[in-house]
Amino acid sequence: MSLSIKDSVRLTGISPQMAIAAIVAEGVYSDQGYNCCVTSAVDSRHRVGSDHYRGDALDLRTRDVPPSDRVAIAGALSDRLGPDYFVLLESDHIHVAWKPAGHLTD
Repeated sequence: MSLSIKDSVRLTGISPQMAIAAIVAEGVYSDQGYNCCVTSAVDSRHRVGSDHYRGDALDLRTRDVPPSDRVAIAGALSDRLGPDYFVLLESDHIHVAWKPAGHLTD
């Protein structure tokens, strides 16, 4: 399996923690038999104050993954990344953000 980056995704400025998260995500997706694709990083439109704009969030494609496997992937990703990361299964992607305890945001 593989890790791919959608053409429009801008990675310049992502934190080292998100680079690690992408590598971990590739392993989780691969374990479930799927390719992992980053669909958003420091780009696109997000809510005001989004972790994406600081380079502390990634979105991962789920359209090629059946709903039951999406839940398994999100759970495994959360387990592997640990408590300093926030993993949210949204309707059309998995959102991963670096949110360590005590981390102050602007």
